Amino acid sequence: MTDFEQQKNPENLFKNLQEKYYVEVPFPMKRKLIEEAVLAFFKFLEAPEEIKTEIDFTIAPQHRRGDIGYRHRDASDHLYNDNKEFFHFHPTIFERYKDFIAKHEVLSNFLNKAKPIWDLTYQTIFNVLNMMETNFPGVVDKVFKVQGDPIHIMVRFLKYDWASSGKYLAKPHFDAGSCTLAIAESCAGLRIGSCPENLQLVPHTDEQAIFMLASNFKTIMDTSDFSAGWHDVIQLEDTYIGKPFSRWAVVAFIEAHGVKALPRTETHKYFSGIET
Repeated sequence: MTDFEQQKNPENLFKNLQEKYYVEVPFPMKRKLIEEAVLAFFKFLEAPEEIKTEIDFTIAPQHRRGDIGYRHRDASDHLYNDNKEFFHFHPTIFERYKDFIAKHEVLSNFLNKAKPIWDLTYQTIFNVLNMMETNFPGVVDKVFKVQGDPIHIMVRFLKYDWASSGKYLAKPHFDAGSCTLAIAESCAGLRIGSCPENLQLVPHTDEQAIFMLASNFKTIMDTSDFSAGWHDVIQLEDTYIGKPFSRWAVVAFIEAHGVKALPRTETHKYFSGIET
């Protein structure tokens, strides 16, 4: 039973966010279906560059986390100093790239398997925010009441490259949105706290997801009673044999409408040494 299911009122949900900086919530999708989507994502990564990079737009021009499509990040030339490939999925892809998707089976297969994950993410976030509505009236509308723009819920499919055991796969940071849902991962490695001093490894159970607040959470909840989830990902094993990756993950980023992300000096302040 998840933290969320044990909670009979919103105060218990808030207590988990205050004490652990995250809360487990139901995500009733069989792991096999998620793994099939991840496998389709890996197949997509093998496609030619012109297929991988065709989808490229934003659902929030004013926000640096609104980009949709494929990205490759290399430690040698990126400020985050990590190695990964990822794809940000949003269902508006189907409207914008209908003809292109129809011509490329490797892309359509991946997108069609990603869509049910996005749909369940939508419902899960609605359920969590609806529980918060008692204490913070209007919190649901700030994310779900669309006025011309797409709902800012995007799902990231992510492949981490190998690093030395114990080294960062994702550097410590606050996410740039209002909240985050960690849906699934291939192995342990995610740590969450409020700052570097209290990071704790988070267990991840099938058909459950990890909900935490992100750096912009005050755009949906006008309060100082909570902290965003400061988190990182570390590599816990060095078993290279038979694995083309060190870890995969599926994560959703959620943002309120019409807001700007905080600067990296805030979202990465502890890691960069900036204490603003």
